[in-house]
Amino acid sequence: MWSSVIDQSRVKKILQNIFSGGKISHAYIFFGSEGTGKDALAIEFAKLVNCDNPVNGNEACGKCRHCAEIGTLRSPLARFVIALPSGKNESDDDKSPLEKLEKEDFENYIEQIDLKSNDNYYKIFLEGANDIRISSIRQIKREIYLTGKSGKKKVFIISKADMMNPNSANSLLKILEEPPGDSVLILTTSKINSLLPTIIGRCQTIKFDPIPKDEIIKYIREKIPGMKMQDAEFYAELSEGSITKCNEIIGNSFLELRDKVIDYLAALLSGQFLKMGNDIDFVTGKKDKGRVRQFLSLLEIWFRDVINESAGNDSLLVNKDKSERIKKFNANFDSDNYGIISAIEESIRDIDSNVFPELLLQNLSHKIKSLVRKKAA
Repeated sequence: MWSSVIDQSRVKKILQNIFSGGKISHAYIFFGSEGTGKDALAIEFAKLVNCDNPVNGNEACGKCRHCAEIGTLRSPLARFVIALPSGKNESDDDKSPLEKLEKEDFENYIEQIDLKSNDNYYKIFLEGANDIRISSIRQIKREIYLTGKSGKKKVFIISKADMMNPNSANSLLKILEEPPGDSVLILTTSKINSLLPTIIGRCQTIKFDPIPKDEIIKYIREKIPGMKMQDAEFYAELSEGSITKCNEIIGNSFLELRDKVIDYLAALLSGQFLKMGNDIDFVTGKKDKGRVRQFLSLLEIWFRDVINESAGNDSLLVNKDKSERIKKFNANFDSDNYGIISAIEESIRDIDSNVFPELLLQNLSHKIKSLVRKKAA
């Protein structure tokens, strides 16, 4: 079952040794970039410590009743805790956090958990789920001190633990001060510095590595068998070692958006401002800030490629299939590429402010235009 987790061979070895040595800690923090398999390995480890028939002494069989139940993320032996929307009767401590949810929110929760159980790399989204509520931690506290099954461990996986609010974090700290021996807490986070130092100090920390490019290419080509190798390489470069980011890219027509970046630059530099305006409308028309952010990221990557090509570092190009276009740009223009990248990064930071995306891109266009000069014939 370890094979269901992409790469992370170093972390797998650590967990295998922990299990084989019988020295399972009461609490762990799995930390590292988003999309590197922290939840996936937490779920596999929960299976392993409760598996009826471990394979090779340190691998969950994936077939016994406990492995199957834990895989659904609904097992009493493994609780999967996430941020939830605020519900009705929040002050009613007799009800579980799920019982407090509105009907629609509960149905969305079930749908998201099903998607996560089918793909442990799936990124759960629940509208209005801004923090991990204290009611969820209190539920852990109620369950963790109950007598469990003989020879089994109760595992509590707190996904994106950095989303705990101060009350939740302090409540969890009290559990960590006196943890029962038949339980394991696993906190996963891409923002370990957002956790209380006292929480970090009471957990064993395990760092996850970015997933290598060749592993992401393999993942992409297995998921989309007909994809061209150069397209898979492009997506893998953009993924930055994250399967979550890779899936977002694959599902958002990045190649089409990349072509729009090139069209936009060509229109801007040739003074075809009506065409440029149409390209901006194409990007901003759906009022999707995520799409605008993706457009800007691709624009930044283009100018980083311009820098690498001019320095003779063609092997570092992300847009390898557009290398001739990049060479042509360098042959025809002198540009302050670092100044342009700085302006793009400033625009990315401004996306979540109240600036209209159309205005943001128009202002950026003026800055880029002022930093590019056509070479004399």
